Amino acid sequence: MKHLKYIAVILSLLFLASCYNDNEEELYGLIDCNPLDVSYSKDIEPLINSSCAISGCHVQGGSGTGIFANYENVKAKVDDGSFRQRVIVQKDMPPSSPLSDCQIKYIESWLNAGAPNN
Repeated sequence: MKHLKYIAVILSLLFLASCYNDNEEELYGLIDCNPLDVSYSKDIEPLINSSCAISGCHVQGGSGTGIFANYENVKAKVDDGSFRQRVIVQKDMPPSSPLSDCQIKYIESWLNAGAPNN
């Protein structure tokens, strides 16, 4: 009976040691996040189209302040500071699902470069 107690303790420790938190970016190969040459058309626009300019948000008739239908509309929010504030500082946009650290790094890199239309 004493041996069963030791075996139970050992198995419990092994079970607990096997628990760990996976990082989504490491699991799905996004660990090589290198936002050095960020392009609006290649990197930022697709992100905005899939996370911001979606039904009910930053589109005509949506609840979001501003319509993100084109670069000029997005740039207006960049220029007034609200884009950086909500996406980078407060991190409350998009409200449905948070951006990954890598996506935020790309946006921040683009903003720091002056948010060019490239």
